[in-house]
Amino acid sequence: MLYFLTLNKLPEVDEQKRPKFAYGRLIHENCERRAHFDAGRFAIDFGDDGHRKGWCLYKLGCKGPETYANCPAVLFGDVGPGAWPVGTGAPCFGCTEKGIGFTKGIHQLAELKTVTPPVTFPKIVEEKGTGMTVAAAAVAAGVLGAALGAGAVAMRSMGAESEGESEAPK
Repeated sequence: MLYFLTLNKLPEVDEQKRPKFAYGRLIHENCERRAHFDAGRFAIDFGDDGHRKGWCLYKLGCKGPETYANCPAVLFGDVGPGAWPVGTGAPCFGCTEKGIGFTKGIHQLAELKTVTPPVTFPKIVEEKGTGMTVAAAAVAAGVLGAALGAGAVAMRSMGAESEGESEAPK
């Protein structure tokens, strides 16, 4: 009603006759945890390190990848940040989708409609190097020595040229 009163037209609707402004995108597309999904960082158990760090809840049964709604955009009814299930650390239940909410198992994995996670993921914590290897140090020393030697030769030849100019007859 408010859309019609404000814009003087009916909103576009999806196949289920729901307004597209509210149901046009998957929750997964706007999720605050989406970057963790793309990077392969998932909470595996409630309360584990990934869960406490705010990683993706897909492996805990989040239905966001197959649920169309604007919960992450309006923060679950304009209540505010952290008020919608994913913001509180609970997986999306899929309550707006027929056949998902109240039908699928709570911890059953969602069907990914737009992206599938890669077969392998990048390491969560990259191992730090212990310093320069002997070979790298030798190469760096060789390059530095060559640069210093070339500079010294250039300075010597410039000095010889300037001495030759001072001895020339006037």
